[in-house]
Amino acid sequence: MKYTDFEMEDFVLDKSFQNYCLEKTPEDVAFWQNWITEHPGKSETIRQAREIYIALNGNHTAAQFVADREAFAIIAEKHLSMAIPDTAGDFIQPAKSTLVRRLVWYSSIAAAVIIIAFFVSRLENHIPATSASNHQLTYNVTETSREGERKSFRLPDGSKVMLNAGSTMQIDENFNTKTRELSLEGEAFFDVAHDASRPFIIHTNKMDIKVLGTIFNVRAYPGDKTTETSLIKGSVEITLREKAIRKILLRPNEKIVLPNLSDPANTKNTETRGNNEQDFKITGLTYNKNEDIVTEVSWTQNRLAFSNCSFETIAKDLERWYNVTIRFTNEEVEQYRFTATFDQKNIEQVLKALQLSRYFKYTITEGNNIIISKQ
Repeated sequence: MKYTDFEMEDFVLDKSFQNYCLEKTPEDVAFWQNWITEHPGKSETIRQAREIYIALNGNHTAAQFVADREAFAIIAEKHLSMAIPDTAGDFIQPAKSTLVRRLVWYSSIAAAVIIIAFFVSRLENHIPATSASNHQLTYNVTETSREGERKSFRLPDGSKVMLNAGSTMQIDENFNTKTRELSLEGEAFFDVAHDASRPFIIHTNKMDIKVLGTIFNVRAYPGDKTTETSLIKGSVEITLREKAIRKILLRPNEKIVLPNLSDPANTKNTETRGNNEQDFKITGLTYNKNEDIVTEVSWTQNRLAFSNCSFETIAKDLERWYNVTIRFTNEEVEQYRFTATFDQKNIEQVLKALQLSRYFKYTITEGNNIIISKQ
């Protein structure tokens, strides 16, 4: 596809354009500066794409990226100089695969660098709250993304949506009249067109999300242990379906995590507000400086990213991403934890890479079934 045919989402996913946004390479910067000059009709699309890409990367600009990279390099070099023996026989050179180098890199500097940054802040509104929608909705349009598939589209109001694998969105037949309402089962990334007179409301099984105009991600898979809303830009108002007496306002770079399951181990209270404990938590987004991504929305850039996640959790994403079925024969292996990023890798490459960190065996059988065991 030619760049002249690109939509905003195509530019965001283009590696050369990403390098231009972060000013990583002089060649890409020069190319895009010339291309924009030669194609003035695309200037607004380019501006929007650049704004969204920077937002997806935690609002880190080119200058911030360079500063972060230099600081990261200093810390990593210092640690590696202490951790790697001088004796040639004591050091095994990693394989040349980019994926292998990435995982070995994570392992070697884990003691010196904290990749995950949590910025905990919140704002609550202690007024009585009614349901985000007090009338019965009738859905007449359904958008579905199958396992192993991701799709992008625009809503009638101009809002942009990216639907992740294994997700279903239903749109109210009165969408874009008095309100803009839809339901979501699965995961979607939204860039909502601003319209103060018609609130944009997303209904999930555990929470309702109300916005005016903003960029955010909603993850609401019924089989997952949690439902999450991650705010990139703007503001959103959350109404918990089981706690309708309270509304929660998120700020940029925050996310709310609400447990789905009734298992006490999964619904343990994680925050205290006065004398009232709440079974949800608000944290900062997970920004991976080494990979230049926000983990919560990495899928919108065709990347799979995990930060200290259990193998059980990772397996659910792998099932949706590659349209496979994964079964564990050992509970200990299910609880192995990994931090990794995968870019355009097949399922076997992913599993082999994970084996570099923790040992396990896997067998791929007919029908895209994968069995994972300890021995």
